Amino acid sequence: MTEFGVDSGSFRDRDGRIYIVGDRVLRGISEGALADYRKLESKKFFKRFVEAGQLVATRELSADEVPLPDAEKALWAGFLEHDRVPVISYAYEWTFGMLRDAAVLTLDLLEAAIKAGMTLKDATPYNVQFVDGKPVFIDIPSFETLQPGSTWSGYRQFCEMFLFPLMLQAYKGIDIQPMMRARIDGVGVQTMARMFGFRDRFRKGVFSHVWLQAKLDSRYGATRQDVKSELKSAGFSKELILANVRKTRKLVQKLSWGGEGSEWSGYEEFHNYSESDHALKESFVEDCVRDSGAATVWDIGANTGQFARIAARHAKQVLALDIDHFAVERMYRRNVADGIGNILPLVQNVSDPSPNWGWRNRERSELATRARPDLVMCLALIHHVVITANVPLDEFVEWLAGLSEQLVIEYVSRADDKVQALLRNKEDKYDDYHRERLEASLLRHFSIERQQSLESGNRFLYWCRRGK
Repeated sequence: MTEFGVDSGSFRDRDGRIYIVGDRVLRGISEGALADYRKLESKKFFKRFVEAGQLVATRELSADEVPLPDAEKALWAGFLEHDRVPVISYAYEWTFGMLRDAAVLTLDLLEAAIKAGMTLKDATPYNVQFVDGKPVFIDIPSFETLQPGSTWSGYRQFCEMFLFPLMLQAYKGIDIQPMMRARIDGVGVQTMARMFGFRDRFRKGVFSHVWLQAKLDSRYGATRQDVKSELKSAGFSKELILANVRKTRKLVQKLSWGGEGSEWSGYEEFHNYSESDHALKESFVEDCVRDSGAATVWDIGANTGQFARIAARHAKQVLALDIDHFAVERMYRRNVADGIGNILPLVQNVSDPSPNWGWRNRERSELATRARPDLVMCLALIHHVVITANVPLDEFVEWLAGLSEQLVIEYVSRADDKVQALLRNKEDKYDDYHRERLEASLLRHFSIERQQSLESGNRFLYWCRRGK
């Protein structure tokens, strides 16, 4: 999968090359891939999933419609154009529920394709993006003709990149994001087997998908034996593939996670604002976002998304970022239930953000490259960044100024019980953490357009703009 959200350029993958031309996403494909696409386009399931918004809308272009040099056109048998994904996100930024929903979509597409005489040769979450609050499959050339006697070639990839991370979260409480970010190909089958003990074999799916697969991998992985050819010659049928797909989907849908140990997922119920202060804060945020004219807003430290939802009333796209996995999971579940499509919830640590990564550091890019914000909100966050993450206050403000022309930021004073709790068991070396220092730092990069003191006297809100 290559990125649909960058501004310009071209990106090669094994199925061809993607070209970003202005706001258009074009893909040059080989003769075989073009034949598979034309077959796919004729299938009823393809039209059904596109109309449901679960498969990226795609059309074949004539040569005259391709805005590329003739030499580039000559490299490919044909060109497709895809709808553009507003914001690219990655599996190591998703919540448990997002990864599970992407897994179910992949299996649904695979089953529909097999019934229609086609299959998916890939089963990676990088072929799925979230648009309007739901997963959308974007890698059209992954569909190919199902050959007689073929197996599900993407089964192991599905396990390592979807099923195993979900099992680790559901059964062991291990966060999926570090696992997915540590290894671009997911959780290896042998690694997975070593992480599960004997008793774990009795958990649903572990024996067949983990233990048995690990044994087969140990036996055949390093041999020259052509297992796929042997299965084909034995008459492996698509009914067997369908049975495996349906069984796997049933397992995935039953996996669940309750977010034990989440520190901030109950923030809305247990914050330390008075009702009047909370109303003042909501009003300040809404007025600033509305008056900012921002199309894309980042809410850093969004928790369960209360203020992201306010921003979403006025902005075209809101990225709601938080380090607490279950807080973001709660936000995702609520957004789905309420039909809120313009908030993309992501698990992000502001002091350890998603990097440029992969082959030549170009396969995956940092978030600011994928979705440049017009306005950044940092509400009740700065004390965590400075005191917990040990980031100097001036550097944090400088970083924010480099992100966006506009900023809404909340200062939480040392007298606030949340700050006192952070300092309770630490040596106080944070001489830079005071209001005057923050205002001076803000004024080096911005002008302060509006400010609001909350009635508690311990919290202060600022709306800042650059270039004035």
